[in-house]
Amino acid sequence: MFQLKQYLNAWSRHHSSGGFGIHSPYAYQFVRNVWRQPLPYYAYGGIHQLVGTIKAGTNRQQRREMDLISEREARLLFRVANFFNPGQFLQIGAATGIESVAMLAVNSASDLFLYEPSLEQKPVAVRVLQSQQDRVEFYNDVDVAVNEFLEDGDAPKMALANIPVDKNTLFRLLDEKCVLVLRNLNRNQEMARLFDACCGYMPMGQTYTNNKIAILNPNPKLQREDFLLWL
Repeated sequence: MFQLKQYLNAWSRHHSSGGFGIHSPYAYQFVRNVWRQPLPYYAYGGIHQLVGTIKAGTNRQQRREMDLISEREARLLFRVANFFNPGQFLQIGAATGIESVAMLAVNSASDLFLYEPSLEQKPVAVRVLQSQQDRVEFYNDVDVAVNEFLEDGDAPKMALANIPVDKNTLFRLLDEKCVLVLRNLNRNQEMARLFDACCGYMPMGQTYTNNKIAILNPNPKLQREDFLLWL
């Protein structure tokens, strides 16, 4: 069903991804300069090496089980972080740790609040995160992680959810004007439902998605709009 849906809306997503039909100047610039930015960034080499190293030592099933992010999505995550340049990040679910490295590569002064209830069962993430351990606070309680994340200064904030949590947790982040990224919409029905719930909850702001990864910007200065794109 997901593949059929992707096929049926492929032209619409491809058309919008070029900026065609997008009337909001803000959304047009975001799509052209962030979502589909073709130029290389300094962090791409490190991302490529990390993804390649993990791929070389695993098979497809293992990569799926450990939630290995694609290099394309990791690059997008870096570009989004680079665009908003937050002082703090919140990450829900460690996956393989590549997301953390990609986000923290933007600003050496930024910190990450990482909620992962079973980190000891994720040896790849532990190994990848060793290079960032001085900048990462680890939590096994999502409410504590969110509380400390939101209380830590007034700098712009960005959150990434790799795994499902209570929708009210995400609503709280949106209320605090936190840019929110949701992954695995195509692999996890609960993540897809959470995205739909967030879209219905946001009174203002914009969302961008290819039905695999979604970016929600709850900026109250932006008209409420949703953009279905191609990555």
